[in-house]
Amino acid sequence: MSKRTYIGCSGWSYEDWVGRFYPKSLESKDFLNYYSKIFYTNEINTTFYNIPSKWIVESWATRTPDDFVFTAKIPRVITHENKLDLSDCYHHLEVFLKVMEPLIQSGKLLALLIQLPPSFNKDEHYDNLKEFIDEWPMDYRDAPYKLAVEFRNKSWMEKETFAYLRKNALTYCAVIEPTLPPRMDVTNQEFAYIRFHGFGEKIWFDYLFSDQEIDKYTEMVKVVIDSAKVVGIYFNNHFSGYAPKNSLMMMDKLNIQPRNNPEEIDILEVKKDSGTVSKGQTSLDKFF
Repeated sequence: MSKRTYIGCSGWSYEDWVGRFYPKSLESKDFLNYYSKIFYTNEINTTFYNIPSKWIVESWATRTPDDFVFTAKIPRVITHENKLDLSDCYHHLEVFLKVMEPLIQSGKLLALLIQLPPSFNKDEHYDNLKEFIDEWPMDYRDAPYKLAVEFRNKSWMEKETFAYLRKNALTYCAVIEPTLPPRMDVTNQEFAYIRFHGFGEKIWFDYLFSDQEIDKYTEMVKVVIDSAKVVGIYFNNHFSGYAPKNSLMMMDKLNIQPRNNPEEIDILEVKKDSGTVSKGQTSLDKFF
């Protein structure tokens, strides 16, 4: 069995979770404090869109419990805009790793996710991937985080791809989505990664997995858990608070306890931790 299975959501700063997952009295700066009182992990989505400032990354490290871990997506300027071409994106990679140091040094960075676009195909871009991995700024095999690769093009679903990932201690990111098969190959026994996107008709992520679907995928996940020391599972179906709901459903199926059940959380303490009320506040009556 794995030493640890982490289950959580992709991102946490969603206003449409208010009233569905977050209590209505919470402000946006309370969200991470509240979230981390229930879950032990989160996949940072915002790093895909922009490289954050270092003080923001420091706040993620300081505002979460000591045993809370993050995964983070490599910025799209590297993966999508430059398709891992180091002649154009190496500087961005160096800057990104520098600002992520607070999470790395605190031991709170579980993995970095190299999410590749659908246009990144094996025939044209295999050399890009290999060079990108070969030129990683440090020896990632000895780093306190793992590297995971998520493909979005079927051309990568070949034996050669998975052999390459195994040889280089890279984690294949399994995906539950419309365009790729639900393969859950474990290419790095130290760490396995699974992302649940959904099957929404217009937008994949606008989708609530049913209890029957969670049952089905839980059986597949159990095989992964038996094959890897650490497993990270993230629900990216963030519309309408579906992700936290499905995360908790799968945790229940796997007999994994949340840090706290939502009904057990003291909202006043969350607000105090976030600084939205003073430490001396003793009643929340006026906030409702």
